Amino acid sequence: MEDFFARVADWKFDWLDIPAMLRAAELVLEYPMVDKDPLTCWTQGRVTLLGDAAHPMVPRGSNGAGQAILDARALAEELARAAPQQALAAYEARRLAPTSNVVLENRRNPPDAILREVYERTGDKPFGRVDEVISPAELREISERYKRVAGYDRDALKQQEGTR
Repeated sequence: MEDFFARVADWKFDWLDIPAMLRAAELVLEYPMVDKDPLTCWTQGRVTLLGDAAHPMVPRGSNGAGQAILDARALAEELARAAPQQALAAYEARRLAPTSNVVLENRRNPPDAILREVYERTGDKPFGRVDEVISPAELREISERYKRVAGYDRDALKQQEGTR
């Protein structure tokens, strides 16, 4: 805890003393946000991975939930089309590269790009409304760019709909 404590040592409010609260805690657990390098395969025989088991990634931008939903959809579609082992292979072929891309892109340009952009533009100074710092059009573009990377922009979802 000592390596973390320095960051919050001056967080004392009239209603809450964070350093005192942490020092009084019986146990402090740390859960770092991490991802893992993409796997080369998810399937062995009649067993496959889905969601975080297949591609753990930093939980930003609804990564885990969004990718798990896309995995489940692809897996269900492939199981409806083919025998289990062929379906599992097709599911993996369909989802392995896109999810690996999300993990790697999130390392290059995290999905909290809007927060970073606002921070850079304001120098971390207070402001009244976010649209004083960044326009609604810019917010939409940042959001749409991430949706394209993650595979849940409208065009990608419509294209997937057409492949069923």
